[in-house]
Amino acid sequence: MAATRTGEAQHDGGPAPRTRRRQEQRRFRRRRIALWTAGVAGALVLVVVGLPLLLGLVRADALDATTVLGVEVGGLDGDELVAAIEAIAEERRADPVVVERGLVDGRDSGEPADVETTTGEVGYDLDVGLTVEAITRRGRQANPFVALGDHWRSLTSGLVVAPVEGIDAEALETWSEQAADELGKAPIEGAVAIDAEGVERTDPEPGIAVDAEALAAEVRPVALAPGGGTVEAELATVEPETTLAAVDEAVALAEEAIAGEVRLERGDGAIELSVAELAEVFSVERDGGELILDASAATLDELVDASRREAVERDPVDADISLSGGEVVIGESRDGVRFDAELAAEQLLAIAVGEEDRSATLDAELIAPDRSTADAEELGVTEQVSSFTTEFVAGQSRVTNIQLMADLVDGVLVEPGEEFSLNEHVGPRTEDKGFVGGGAIVRGEFVEQIGGGVSQFATTFYNAAYFGGYEILEHQPHSYYISRYPAGRESTLNYDTIDVRIRNNSPYGLLIDTSHTASSVTVSMWGTEWVEVESITGDRRNVVPGSVRDGFDITVTRILRFPDGREEREEEFTRYLPENG
Repeated sequence: MAATRTGEAQHDGGPAPRTRRRQEQRRFRRRRIALWTAGVAGALVLVVVGLPLLLGLVRADALDATTVLGVEVGGLDGDELVAAIEAIAEERRADPVVVERGLVDGRDSGEPADVETTTGEVGYDLDVGLTVEAITRRGRQANPFVALGDHWRSLTSGLVVAPVEGIDAEALETWSEQAADELGKAPIEGAVAIDAEGVERTDPEPGIAVDAEALAAEVRPVALAPGGGTVEAELATVEPETTLAAVDEAVALAEEAIAGEVRLERGDGAIELSVAELAEVFSVERDGGELILDASAATLDELVDASRREAVERDPVDADISLSGGEVVIGESRDGVRFDAELAAEQLLAIAVGEEDRSATLDAELIAPDRSTADAEELGVTEQVSSFTTEFVAGQSRVTNIQLMADLVDGVLVEPGEEFSLNEHVGPRTEDKGFVGGGAIVRGEFVEQIGGGVSQFATTFYNAAYFGGYEILEHQPHSYYISRYPAGRESTLNYDTIDVRIRNNSPYGLLIDTSHTASSVTVSMWGTEWVEVESITGDRRNVVPGSVRDGFDITVTRILRFPDGREEREEEFTRYLPENG
């Protein structure tokens, strides 16, 4: 049996009691250290997290030592901070921007800098509200470490806050285009001026152009830089469209255009244009790179007034159809002439380039006659179609009126389809026209009036048209039967209530031919026979005795037989009143 030391306990399966106490003591110390460490860490967390949060809740101003674009704004809040940022914005918008002319295609333009502006004018703007918000947000961020960092910088090196700023693209573009115009110079185009003193020339010169888009790109960073700055604009040469050769050619034409007066003749007359007038009419206009000599028709139209045009103008003349020795004669038609400023201006241009002499036949507007010689021939007036004669007692005053009516109607041409009216053609019967007093029947009463007796011509005219087969549109028999006229086939006339109107319904022209003697008047219709006419006068009916002459009814029938076999019958009923003394 082994021996043991005095005082030592004997245990089965574990350490001695003394050893256990030491282990317990070590565990206790470790727990105390862990608790102390946790406490320190918690305190640090409170300091790190709570202090900035506390400061953020307590303070609403800018952190101390905060600057914006070098301006101290620390400690400011509310309206003071806003006013401070507004002052900074105003100062920034007033920063100068200078644009200098650079080289022109690599060469000195010879022009000094002449465009000065401010950042505000090129579109710079500082947003006061957003900048204030950016300042007051510093030190109050949700991330405590970031916030603590801002507080640390404000206590040590100072806190710099960038403003919220930018450039308005539209404003910059507008300014750049205006500046490009100021910096550039339009090329001088060649020109030629004409006046009464002569011809003056302007030779072409190159201009200078600035690329507005490139200028905007260069100005933008300068405007965003504090204090502004200077930009050198890129310049380029702009060649004129015209050339010296074009000017030389135009000068030669212009000098030829006013080398002397121009005479434009027509017939027996002429229009003369002086050098001074030509200088008003001619001008040199530019069309791209071309210089073109032009003559103003409008100016020429004003210069050549009505009195000057009379020398060269004439009215058109219709081809007339007349009778000579019982034969139809067709006269020659003639075109009219009207001064046309457009044609005359073109002619002046031709003279200027040497295509015509300075004295030439005037190019004018030709006015065709209403009836050319060919038109007259096509009317087919070749023969007498009908004729009718009435007689009267020579020497009476009424004879003057009958013969005057015949003279006024003689030679009238009525084209196919046209109408003819005695009243419309002759007009009122007045003493000024040569009519005299004579007997007439008005509303069934015998009266003395100017133009009395014209009914005899009306009756003669009516019968000639009747037997010519022409359409009778209007006529009115006398109230009392007059024995010198055929019963039921006569007509009275009074201006402007009773008329004789006919229509030329034939396919040919109708020429009215009149003649008279001391005791008779004749009306003949000339054209081409186109219808056969037969007239049947009926018996007198319903006779009413009168002391001077009886009244009665009568019907006259006109039969028209056409070449195609057609036949038309027209009945005309007339009632004559009895005449008592």
